[in-house]
Amino acid sequence: MRYFLQKLSQFAIVFFIVTFVVMILMRLGLNAPGDPARTLLGGTADQGLIDATTQKYRLDSNYFTQYFFWLKGMVTGDMGFSVPNSLPVSELIRGRVMTTLLLGSYAIVLGLIIAVPFAVRQAYKRDSAFDKVGSGLSFAFVSAPAIVLAPILTLILIKENTITLWWPLNDYQVTIGGWFPRIGEKVYPWQDLGAHFKNFFVPTLVLTLPIAAIFSRLLRGDMVMTLQADFVTLASAKGVSPRRVLWVHALRNSLFSLLTSVGLQIGGIVGGAIVAETFFDLDGMGTMLVTAILSKDLFTVQSAAAILVACVVVVNLTVDLLYAVLDPRIRHIRALA
Repeated sequence: MRYFLQKLSQFAIVFFIVTFVVMILMRLGLNAPGDPARTLLGGTADQGLIDATTQKYRLDSNYFTQYFFWLKGMVTGDMGFSVPNSLPVSELIRGRVMTTLLLGSYAIVLGLIIAVPFAVRQAYKRDSAFDKVGSGLSFAFVSAPAIVLAPILTLILIKENTITLWWPLNDYQVTIGGWFPRIGEKVYPWQDLGAHFKNFFVPTLVLTLPIAAIFSRLLRGDMVMTLQADFVTLASAKGVSPRRVLWVHALRNSLFSLLTSVGLQIGGIVGGAIVAETFFDLDGMGTMLVTAILSKDLFTVQSAAAILVACVVVVNLTVDLLYAVLDPRIRHIRALA
């Protein structure tokens, strides 16, 4: 319990630092030229609305006072108003957060599903042809950013391509691609599972492949070291089946770097989500954040940053707690602390 409270306090500190710095940077942008309320509302706003906005959000006060009233509004559900979109920020985010949340969750889960068996097989067949090919593929996908993968996957999976195959008697034309829609729609799984799969599969794959490559590289390296450990040799000598040694004893003790990477990749997913959402026309948090920054949409940027920071910190807190599940020694050390 003490450990959890310590991590919770760290979460509060990180949340405050990041959101406060974002607020200061956005306020500095709004202060040039003119007062922040006029810049926020636009040049056509009347003086009465400008004064009311300044008073409501304390835009004429010091940064700590402004931050306090913004945080108070966040807690009560008032995230401010987005002038460029003519919508309350809470309503604007509510329509987009689920898209990014689904893309990120699918990418992490699918990345683990691909990486774990692939890396375990590589470590078990170390230095074999399978391992060498797998390492080459991992390096290739780690080096390929989302902005490169998106058009490549579009050509392969979305755009219809006709290939002519030459045979001794006749030539045959085969059409590949065209299996998924060119532009995605925000169809959620509880609305239409089949349409949701078609619309989200390619954007998810754009995020998944680099993540799966990173997971695979980390787990393969740890598994190679673990398989040479004394306890693995002892388990094999005691007659434990190779499958159990590989998938239970060795894998469990090789997951720490993988778990750490899962926590770290949450932040990286946001960058990939910007590309995937823009390329496939899926309105999510990534595209909203870029648009808000360019239009100096103060409260939208602050609220989106707060949500993203909260997600990253919560996932990393969960990862820290999972360490104790994997290794009882960690639970013992934390109990003595």
